[in-house]
Amino acid sequence: MFDLLSDFPRDPSGGSAISIQDDAKGEVHVKGLSQCVVNNEEEALNHLFEGEQRKTTASTSMNENSSRSHSVYTVYVESKARAESTEKIIVSKLHLVDLAGNERTKKLELASRMKEANYINKSLSFLEQVVVSSCDNKKDHVPYRQSKLTNLLKNAVGGNC
Repeated sequence: MFDLLSDFPRDPSGGSAISIQDDAKGEVHVKGLSQCVVNNEEEALNHLFEGEQRKTTASTSMNENSSRSHSVYTVYVESKARAESTEKIIVSKLHLVDLAGNERTKKLELASRMKEANYINKSLSFLEQVVVSSCDNKKDHVPYRQSKLTNLLKNAVGGNC
């Protein structure tokens, strides 16, 4: 996992100071991830575009500018009544998810692309398993912890969404 908004360079060994943790209430938190406070849509979009520019892409035989990873842009929205009141502040969390496409490994020429494609396909398969399991009332277990992506999106897929 990489923080696409961080000014620190990525660890070339693939290690990361970012970790996903659940709190006592079952909420998912990502430790070590940058959070930017914005005051309007333009500022939020600028961060979205900045992250998009830093996302890993590469050329494949099927796509000249293929995304080589998934990305998640999480927006927290706080709202309260315009008039002064004792009403609570409502906090909402919105995940904008860009999934890397399913790759046909037979059409890939480079071994490095094959490895990436296998990771992409595996994570998409895990996401499918979570969605199917969460929709099946007969299942008592949903395998959220199979991947970082499904664990991160746990509450968006099957929680209070």
